[in-house]
Amino acid sequence: MKLKDKELKILIKELFRTRTTYNFNCIRVGTAFRIDVRGLIVGGEDGIIRIYDSSSNIIPAKPKILLETKGGPIQTMAIHDVTKFYDNDLVTGDSVGMMTIFCNQQILCRHRVAKDSIRCLLVHKDPLGSCCIVASDESGYICGLLPSKELWRININDLSNLKCPTQKMVITCMLSTELVTPTGEKCCYILAADDNKHLHFIHQGDIVMTLSTPEVISAMCSGHFIDVDKLDIVTEPGSIKVPSSQVALGCKNGAIYILHNFTITEEEICNSKYYITNMLSHPTSNPNIDMLLCAGHFNALHVYHEGKNVGNFETPDWICSMDVSTNQNSSEVIVGCLDKSILALTLAET
Repeated sequence: MKLKDKELKILIKELFRTRTTYNFNCIRVGTAFRIDVRGLIVGGEDGIIRIYDSSSNIIPAKPKILLETKGGPIQTMAIHDVTKFYDNDLVTGDSVGMMTIFCNQQILCRHRVAKDSIRCLLVHKDPLGSCCIVASDESGYICGLLPSKELWRININDLSNLKCPTQKMVITCMLSTELVTPTGEKCCYILAADDNKHLHFIHQGDIVMTLSTPEVISAMCSGHFIDVDKLDIVTEPGSIKVPSSQVALGCKNGAIYILHNFTITEEEICNSKYYITNMLSHPTSNPNIDMLLCAGHFNALHVYHEGKNVGNFETPDWICSMDVSTNQNSSEVIVGCLDKSILALTLAET
């Protein structure tokens, strides 16, 4: 499908800026455990998780909670009630392949997921409310787990139709999202991209579909980024039209494509010109179209709306991690940079 050829501008305002005394790779914003306040959760390279009270626009110098994973540098984190014991739990993945689950501020369990670093980690939910933790490593393995056991494991290098004779394929990024099938049914999938230009669709522990991608995908997020009428979509005979979310696919060469109806746009919708590492969707005043936030190997946060660059914010270094915090009717974008700085930003339409 090809893109067919309301101007919007975004004013980005800085709420606060702080700098840690330690290196970190991952930040998340949310409420974990039985804490009533919104927390800024920082996963450090020293294997320690620090949770700060972020309910105000000033981040305190000392964390409210300090948790030790007893593992390597933290690479990725997820907040979700995976145990069903208390409120939200905290799941971490580190550089030595260890996944740690914290429940009520205590280590509930640890799983040796891989021999090397855990690259990606997410919580996958189905329409019935059940969930599992999904992690991938640097050897091409993807596994689904519960706190008590491993459910399934896939090695993309074992797929006979995708054998790469020169080197092993590695998962570059993953996303849990709900897609609409051609028959109109909503189904939850895990999307996993590899470094050999493939996008795998995983359902109930099996790869059910694989698409070739124009470039190596390095970041993904779901939302509604392009008006469907502007997409030249070829539908199958007998398919049912149901509102379906889109998936933005950010690539190593800076290009961004859209996945819609299990098809990837032939043309890029925009291009950051540099390696993309993080993407998020952000709501606008139009409930039908989201903004796309993009970060990578450049000192800025880029904001796109329907394929147009509508705002940029210069950062002190490359953004290594970012998250969106929603509080009542407002949203804040929290970004962490390689120089140990953390910034809170708000986006306003002009």
